[in-house]
Amino acid sequence: MMTALPLTQRNLSEQMKITDREIEERKRLLHFTDSDAAVLKSYKEMVAKKLEDIVARFYYQQQQIPEVELLIGDRETFRRLHQSMKNYIMELFGGYYDREYVDKRLRIGKVHKRIGVEPKLYISAVGILQEILDQELRGGLSNTSEEVCAQCNDLRLALHRLLLFDIQLVFDTYISSLISEVDAAKSQVERYAESLEGVVAERTQQLEKLSSTDELTQLLNQRTFFSVLRREIARAEQNRHPVCLVYFDLNGFKKLNDSQGHSAGDNLLALVGHNAANAIRSFDTAFRYGGDEFCIVLPETELATAVKICQRMANAFDQQDTKKVTFSIGIAQIGPQQFTDVDSFVRQADSLMYEAKAASKKKTGHYIRYDDKMMDPEEVAQEEAASNP
Repeated sequence: MMTALPLTQRNLSEQMKITDREIEERKRLLHFTDSDAAVLKSYKEMVAKKLEDIVARFYYQQQQIPEVELLIGDRETFRRLHQSMKNYIMELFGGYYDREYVDKRLRIGKVHKRIGVEPKLYISAVGILQEILDQELRGGLSNTSEEVCAQCNDLRLALHRLLLFDIQLVFDTYISSLISEVDAAKSQVERYAESLEGVVAERTQQLEKLSSTDELTQLLNQRTFFSVLRREIARAEQNRHPVCLVYFDLNGFKKLNDSQGHSAGDNLLALVGHNAANAIRSFDTAFRYGGDEFCIVLPETELATAVKICQRMANAFDQQDTKKVTFSIGIAQIGPQQFTDVDSFVRQADSLMYEAKAASKKKTGHYIRYDDKMMDPEEVAQEEAASNP
């Protein structure tokens, strides 16, 4: 008989038996659809621009409630709450409402219960937040045509459904200690469902492998990249670990394609994929992002280690028939203290890659660029000596 993992090794959703199927069922009951998710995501940029004002208005109103002010207690806690609220609001408009999202909502409920936030205060805060978001987003629209008004209604309804979804999850953690053991019949059904899910999961995994792999390089593809990166960022943020993202493309690849044909280009891409897969560690993941651009996700990794991995990859590549192709590499790190969203993380690594690309046009060779403020001065000097031709 398999022994259950300790609580500290299981997510809250696992502890509370909230499966992926249960998450989708909750959305269905609230009529929260993929269209609602798309509507919310379409307002993400507008929300980001108004984020400071939204959070300031929210906490101004919260401070007028004596019980809430007493719970906040001090300036440092108030500062942390500001940042947490910014993250929460951006996640509302992130477009992804999966298991990672659910676990974050459950943790919110657990923290609220632990510090003694009464349900009436939480419900009040949700209502205030929804009202502020509605006012701010309406104010950001340029006209009041019927079409725009219809969009506002769609947004209001989608946000209302998602906040109800969040409330459900938060309240689950409030009352989980009161839930009794399920009866024998339900247990039997669950065991059968779990065994059936195992069979379905195996078949699904086989299909997902086919749909998630780039046929030419045998690396994972761009669609899978975003899913993996989101998961690793969530895991790093939860455990307070650093995570690095490597973004690189090929110098001289277009010239190779033009002079020797696409067959030679394809062979070179396959070589790059094989070389990248061999250079990384067992828990790292390499992807073909598209064209001659590649990405590597390095969990629990600081920048100095990421630079060494990239140097090792470039050195190994040079031992092959490279057709005079070289790498322009950008490396970004987030964590263990400060985190950002997926899109910003990718843009940061992409921008650093373009810095390396600019350097490669002056002199042929592999170039690595990164934010040296994330490394000790001695490490910076060592890596610059090793990275620059």
